[in-house]
Amino acid sequence: MSDRPYLFYELTNSLCSTCLRKVEAKVVIQDDCVYLHKWCPEHRFQKVLISTDAEYYKLSRQTLKPGQMPAKFNTPI
Repeated sequence: MSDRPYLFYELTNSLCSTCLRKVEAKVVIQDDCVYLHKWCPEHRFQKVLISTDAEYYKLSRQTLKPGQMPAKFNTPI
């Protein structure tokens, strides 16, 4: 059995390009490009290019930080 032609990077959520249903998506790296592999029960497999530079994509994902609560809210909640 041969290896897959891509490297799995992470799992995320996305939308089906046709019906806009929320679907699970794999972020994969193949030939220095980053793709989403999406599966919609109605429209089947979709492969979407999200970056042409895998190293830049990985670097940009490292700089994300979790959200923070503000020290003070200026508008009433």
